[in-house]
Amino acid sequence: MKTTVIERRTELLRLYTGLPWKKALLRVETADPGSLLIPQPSADQLLLESRVMAALAWRQIATVHPWGIKYVDPRPDRLAIEFETDVVGRRDPQETQARDLAEVLLPRADEYGEITGVPGARTHVENGQVLLRLLGTTASVTLVGLDPAEWQKAVDDQDHEMSTYGMTPCHRDRPDRWHPAERPFRRPSSRGAAASAWLTSGLLRRAGLTRSLGVPLAVTGWLNCREREGGERWIIDPTFAEGRGATGHRRLTALLAAPAWGLPVTVADEYCNCHLPAGYTDQCTTTLGAVRADQPGVLEVRTIQRRGDRLQRIQQDNPALYAAQQQLAFPPPAWVDRWLASWGSTTSGVPADAVT
Repeated sequence: MKTTVIERRTELLRLYTGLPWKKALLRVETADPGSLLIPQPSADQLLLESRVMAALAWRQIATVHPWGIKYVDPRPDRLAIEFETDVVGRRDPQETQARDLAEVLLPRADEYGEITGVPGARTHVENGQVLLRLLGTTASVTLVGLDPAEWQKAVDDQDHEMSTYGMTPCHRDRPDRWHPAERPFRRPSSRGAAASAWLTSGLLRRAGLTRSLGVPLAVTGWLNCREREGGERWIIDPTFAEGRGATGHRRLTALLAAPAWGLPVTVADEYCNCHLPAGYTDQCTTTLGAVRADQPGVLEVRTIQRRGDRLQRIQQDNPALYAAQQQLAFPPPAWVDRWLASWGSTTSGVPADAVT
C-alpha cells in the first residue's frame, strides 16, 4: 500500500501515463510540490499532439498496448511516446511500428491536394532518437522505441509505395518549409478539430488510463461529427476483458474528469448495460462535455467488455497475444477510489491534498 504523498502521486502518474515506476518516481521527486505532473502544453505543442492523436486513433496493425503506446511522458513544451517493439502474436511480420507510423504521421498530398498524416510534421534523428517536429515551432514529439535506421528505411519504403498511388511526400519535397498543400493548416480555424485540440491532446497525455478497465484487447478512436458549439465529437471504444463492470467504466470516467489530473470535462450522459447477461450487449456509453464554454468538444467513451463465449474465442484465437495483454492490466488500488470519492465522483476518503 502506498502511504506517502510522493508514492501516491507516483502511482497516479503511472496510472494516467503508463510510465514505469522508476521513471514516474523520478518525475515526482524532481517536481515542485503541488505542481501539475500532466501539465497543459503550449499552444503549438497542443496542436501537434492533437494531430498525432488523430493519426494514432485507429491503428492499422495489431498491437498489444492500447494504440501501441507503452507510456507517454508529458512536459509543457514536449511529449515523449514510447511505442511497443514486441510483435507477439502479430501474424504479418511486415506489420511493424515503424512502417505504420511512417504512413500515418508523415504528411502526403494526393492529386487533389488532400493531406494524409500530420500537416507540417517533419522527423529528425537527434541523439539517437526519432523526433517529430512541427515546422516553424518548438513543438516536438519524441517517438521512443524506434530504431533510427529502421525508421528511415520505413519512411523510404512508404514514400515509394505511396508514390505509386500518386501521393506526394510533403516532408520530402519541402523538408524545411510548408508544402503548398499543407499551408491551409498553418493557421488552424477556431472551430472544428482545432477548437477541440485540447481534448485529443489531453487524451494522448493520459493514454495509460484505458488499462485501468482490465485486460486491454483493443482501442480505437475516431471523429464522429461537429458539435453546434464549434468543436468536434471524439469517440473512443476501449475493448477489454476481466473488467469490473459499471465500477470499472465509472472509475475511468471519474479519472478522466478528476481535477488536477484529468481533463476539464463533466459527465453529460451515461448508458450502462453491465446488468445484462453476457453476450446480450457488451457496450456501455458515457458522454463527457467540456466544463468551459471556450473549450468546445465532446468525448464519447464506449467501453466494451468481452465476456463469456466472445472472450473465450479471443483467448483461443491468439493465446500468445492475449497472454501478453494480460500483463498490462493496471487495477487501481483501493485508495484511488477513495481519492476519487473525495472529488465527488460516483465511484466509491483520502483527503484531496494527499496526492495533489
